Amino acid sequence: MNEATIINVEGLPSAGTAPVAVTNAPIIAPIKIKTLTVCDFRAFAGPEPVTIALSGKNLLVYGENGAGKSSIFHALNEFFSIELADAAGRQARFTNLRNRFSALPPSAGYIEIELDDGKPAARWDQARHPADITPASDARIVNGAYRKAILDYRALLDTNYRHGSGVVNLFDVCVGVLLRDYPVVIAGGTEAPLISLWQKLEGFAAKARDRTRPHLRKKEIDEVNVVAASFNQGLRDALDHLRPRIDPLLFELGWDDLSVISFGFPGVTYDNARLKTGREFEGRSITVGLTFRGTSLSSPQTFLNEARLSALALAIYFAGRQVCAATLQTDTPRLMVLDDVLIGLDQSNRLPVLQALDKHFPDWQIVLLTHDRVWFEMARFHLADRKDWNALELFEEIEPTGGSRPVLRPQNIDAVASNIATARKFHTAHEYPASAVHARVAFELSLKKVCERKAIPVRFQIDPRKLTTDDLLNAIEIWLGEPSRVAMKSAVDPAIASLRMWRKVVLNPFSHSTPVSLTAVEVIGAIDAVEALHQAFRDHFR
Repeated sequence: MNEATIINVEGLPSAGTAPVAVTNAPIIAPIKIKTLTVCDFRAFAGPEPVTIALSGKNLLVYGENGAGKSSIFHALNEFFSIELADAAGRQARFTNLRNRFSALPPSAGYIEIELDDGKPAARWDQARHPADITPASDARIVNGAYRKAILDYRALLDTNYRHGSGVVNLFDVCVGVLLRDYPVVIAGGTEAPLISLWQKLEGFAAKARDRTRPHLRKKEIDEVNVVAASFNQGLRDALDHLRPRIDPLLFELGWDDLSVISFGFPGVTYDNARLKTGREFEGRSITVGLTFRGTSLSSPQTFLNEARLSALALAIYFAGRQVCAATLQTDTPRLMVLDDVLIGLDQSNRLPVLQALDKHFPDWQIVLLTHDRVWFEMARFHLADRKDWNALELFEEIEPTGGSRPVLRPQNIDAVASNIATARKFHTAHEYPASAVHARVAFELSLKKVCERKAIPVRFQIDPRKLTTDDLLNAIEIWLGEPSRVAMKSAVDPAIASLRMWRKVVLNPFSHSTPVSLTAVEVIGAIDAVEALHQAFRDHFR
């Protein structure tokens, strides 16, 4: 094995496989991804494997188009997957997803995930997938595949846009994604995931359409009816649990004018038609009763704007995960990966999504991927004080051979600390103007964060470019001057006084594009002052 490049950044059962049992185990310290290693998969051509060290934390990823962001999404989605019916299908899938410019032999590529449970890493390569039953499937990966919430913007289309102008039908979405792991009580009092019952029913229908065999026998028809009854009851129960969770999520996402009032599901029944092509299950329909400002909408996708449709889709998906989360096993990875699912929302409606994730999925491992730089920085600003988040930037580098490779740049989730670190690197390289720019950015972000967190009133400017760091710093000092904040003021004042010493030369509003006299001592003094102010704010402004 080649030495890995380490980037430190603090489903369905196979054919013949018994359904994975769903138990009501208590939720205690779920396992999370420690490292993700990729080699010769989509944008990651190799020959050196690239390892992203998640360390059990959530991850915010910014990636330029073509830089490998979607490759990370597909690596996690395909790894935690048992959608293909057999091992050969999963092996062929890996071959199809290899990097087209790779000079490595097919056997050299792989994806490997190490979980933080102390057990050996699981690997997917051309030879086998962790869900394969030969020699033995990895229960952690199989169960994680059932419970995953891995969505991109295309998945959101399934709840609205792809239904044209007709009635929305969520049957495939509910059975295949939203509620696939909902536990259904079957004969004998045992439980099985909803999707496994549907797979069994589809298997009977496939047999009935097989031109080489006769109609289903009476014994088989009886079994179909028993399984269908369990499936129908299980799906109705799941929908009953799903519906009341959606409206509160819509409210939290900022859209209290939408309401899901009902789901319509007639139940599936087998049509043992005379012609083999007609032997199918009828009743594969789940309709949505939806109101907008109290008025019923039969085709919301033709009336609602993109922001409301996106919020509705997210609320439905989040509610589906909530419904099934109560039965998660302790050795099941709770993985949520969202790839640009917020592009239909404007910036003001994106932060509520972060807040909803924090409130409803605190024990899940969340990976947010985006190509929107502004949103990436907004999210970092919001998550700056969190210890359970890291950040990563991806850029595309064109190689002399004509191919390209992802360049991964780990970032501190705290943008202030990140800019301070960059300022110190430039200072070490004697690039004093560049160092001063990053110190100034850190200074500005630190002030903005305090004003935003503490709702400190700042002098209004129609043109935000005219808002200066003096305006922010003065507003903070006025706020600290209130009698109730004497202790806080005395703790922060020394850091403010030290910073003002460097305010005129190093931390001025200009980028130092023209020659200026910046000494190493002045620049490092300014960096130290900004860092001290940032730390004082963190210690006393929580």
